[in-house]
Amino acid sequence: MLRHKLIALLIVVALLWIGLPIERSQAADPVTITYWHTMSPAETEQLAKLIELFQKANPGIKVEPTVYAYDDFKKALLTAIAGGQAPDAIRMDIVWVPQFAQQGALMQLDSALPDFKKIADSVFPGPLATNLWNGKYWGLPLDTNTQVLLWNQKAFEAAGIKAPPATIQEFAEDACKLTNGTKQYGYALGGTYFWAPAPLFYAMGGKIVDDKLTTATGYVNSKESVVAFQMLVDLYKKGCLSPNLLGGGVGTAQGHATGLYSMIIDGPWMVDIYKKDFPDFKVNFAPIPTGPDGKSSSVVGGEDVVISAATQHPKEALAWAQYLVSEEAQLFMAKVGVMPVLKSLTGSKDLPPYFEVFMKQLETAQARVPHPKWSEMDDALNTAFQKMLKDGKPVQDALDEAAKTIDGLLAAK
Repeated sequence: MLRHKLIALLIVVALLWIGLPIERSQAADPVTITYWHTMSPAETEQLAKLIELFQKANPGIKVEPTVYAYDDFKKALLTAIAGGQAPDAIRMDIVWVPQFAQQGALMQLDSALPDFKKIADSVFPGPLATNLWNGKYWGLPLDTNTQVLLWNQKAFEAAGIKAPPATIQEFAEDACKLTNGTKQYGYALGGTYFWAPAPLFYAMGGKIVDDKLTTATGYVNSKESVVAFQMLVDLYKKGCLSPNLLGGGVGTAQGHATGLYSMIIDGPWMVDIYKKDFPDFKVNFAPIPTGPDGKSSSVVGGEDVVISAATQHPKEALAWAQYLVSEEAQLFMAKVGVMPVLKSLTGSKDLPPYFEVFMKQLETAQARVPHPKWSEMDDALNTAFQKMLKDGKPVQDALDEAAKTIDGLLAAK
């Protein structure tokens, strides 16, 4: 009997020595990672199914999701981080990533992920750029969106215009051709915060800061930036831009669907809004008109997936993050309207047809300034735009003031 036990022991030692697996009577418990997000009910339901697929392929990992209302999310994250209870992985608004990275709350992914370069090359550059802070990448683009031109075909036909404008010059001309006093406006903006004018601003060559994030002077108040805002101010003064952007009036979605606003610029979520509220209205999308250099552009929205710097399960959290950017996961979430970040999926038959114009636009769409103080910069731009429209302040002067404010924010530690 002793001899048999010794032989068995020698076999086990031999198996360990050559690296072969040994059957265990009881499998080890899977590692549980927490994942916080702000998805809609439909997206949350789809995410649950995606988690099942991931766990089936990775039996050693269990993903525990928690959904928050967007307005409560940032406070919840800050509280959790301060209390040492941060989730392992987070679906985070793209404009928050630099702030949390600066606080030391996030794992640096370009050094932690062996496949980072491969992933970076596979996604749209705009969404990828939202993860860059201080020369390093702190997340992966997860889902994205951008804005394109929406044009009311009936209004265009009534005005004798056969197609949406291809250039910014045509856009400005069409906006006034499509205007009829207060009965119809050629163009409407949802507000004066930067997200609203950003697509036209970028298409016309405007920039807020230099690429190294060191100065706004010479950029946000450059000739190109001034011309972009001046065009909008001129349209407003002529009555071709609806005054609703200063508050009140009819919202852009309703106004566009009912013919009050012939053109607006908005995102892919408008499809579901119109299906629900204006089922008889056919929405028409077109790229943002090209600027003086012949190129179109827009602004990047969406969320990134980041990993907590304090995670006790970095290997498992990274595996989940990497899976979320896989083609399988991206296509799976696209079924409920979540726009993928993979360049290879542009034109895919597995995506909703209307995604195509947005994904094409994403090839040149630009991120807002990836900086911890972006919200204050946005406030400065909002104030400048309001002064141009409400107070009649010269565009150059208003942007000069904004440049000084943003320079101070860039210099602050």
